[in-house]
Amino acid sequence: MASDTLAVSFDKPKYQPGDTLSFYAVYDTWLGTKKIGTLNLELQDIHHTTTWRFRYPVIRGEASGDFILPKDLPPDLYVFQFSLQNDFFAMEGKVVSPYKDSTLIIAMFLAGKEFLMDTIPLNKQKEFKLPKLLFSDRAKVFFKPTKKNRQNDLEIKMQVTLDSTYSALDKQVLAIPIGEVPASSLRDVKSFDPKTFSIEGTTLQNVEVVAKRKTLVDTYEDNYVSGMFKMSDAIVFDGMESDQLLNQFNVFQFLIGKVPGLRIQLSGEGMNYSVQWQGNETYFFLDEMQVDMETIATYPTSDIAMIKVFRPPFYGAYSGGAGGAIGVYTKRGLVSKNNGPRHNFLVNGYTPESLELPLSPKL
Repeated sequence: MASDTLAVSFDKPKYQPGDTLSFYAVYDTWLGTKKIGTLNLELQDIHHTTTWRFRYPVIRGEASGDFILPKDLPPDLYVFQFSLQNDFFAMEGKVVSPYKDSTLIIAMFLAGKEFLMDTIPLNKQKEFKLPKLLFSDRAKVFFKPTKKNRQNDLEIKMQVTLDSTYSALDKQVLAIPIGEVPASSLRDVKSFDPKTFSIEGTTLQNVEVVAKRKTLVDTYEDNYVSGMFKMSDAIVFDGMESDQLLNQFNVFQFLIGKVPGLRIQLSGEGMNYSVQWQGNETYFFLDEMQVDMETIATYPTSDIAMIKVFRPPFYGAYSGGAGGAIGVYTKRGLVSKNNGPRHNFLVNGYTPESLELPLSPKL
C-alpha cells in the first residue's frame, strides 16, 4: 500500500570535492498517476555559513538531480532539506492599466536561447492564467498589446505560485559528508537536529570582500554575454550606472545620430522603423535571441541594462549580418529594476537536472 512519505536517496554515502552527487526522490502516493508537483531543496553546510536553494519538477511521483561538486568545495558535513510542494510552475496575472482588448501577446526568452511567443486570452476582469510550464534556469517574460503600432504602456501584476508561501506535503532532511570532514563536524552529526535546518530564521554570516571595483556593465558582461556577442569593438551604451536611457521613448529614438554609419528612420505610422547600415538591413537581438524590429521598438528603456551595437559584418546573425546588429540586454539579477510600466519579468524555472554547484550561491 502506498504511503504519504517522501523518500530521498543518494548514490553514495559520502563524496569528495569534484565528484558528481546524484539524488533520487519518490513520493509513493503519486506513483503511477499523472500528478505533478515541485521538490524544493535547501542545501547548507552544517554550520549555516553557506546556503543554496534549488527546485525540481516532480513527475508522477519522481524527481532526480545531479550536482557536480567544485574541486575546491570546503570539506564539511552538508545538510539537504527536501520539501514537496503540491504545485507546478505556472504564471497568472492581471492587467491593471487601461486596456480594452481581450487578448495579450506573451513572449518568453529561455536561458537556452529558445524563444516562445503566443496570444493569451483575458477574462472580463482582465486576468489571465498560463498553462503549466516546464523549463530550467531563468526566463524573461515580456507582455505586449495584441494590436500593432501601439505604445506598450501595459501595467501587469503577475505571480508565480512556486514563489509564494506553501505548506509542504512532506519533508526529509539528510546530512552527507563531502571531503575529509573535520572531526568537529563528525561530532556535530551525532547530535544533528533536522529541525534546526529550516528556511525560516536562517541567516548567513557577513562577508567582507575587498577588491578593485568593476562597473556594473563589466560584471554584466562577465555573467550574461557569450560567444560572438563578447566582441570588444562593439559600441556599448550603459543603462545601469548611467541615466542616458531613462525617459527615452525607445531604443531606436535613443540611438539616432549616436553611431556613425547606422541609419535609423521612422517608417510609416506607429513604431515602424527602417534600420540599415551601409545599405543593408540591421539585425536585432534581445538577450542574444534574434527578434524582430517591433520587439525592440516596444521594449521599455527603463528595463535595459546595456545596448551593444555591432559593426558589420556581424556573424552572429542568421544571414551573415551585413548590416551589423543591435543587441539589447535586459536588467536581471542584482541589477533588475523597473522604473516604468511593468510588463516584463524575470522568472525562475526549475534547476537543471545536472548542475555544477556554484561556490557562491545565488540567493
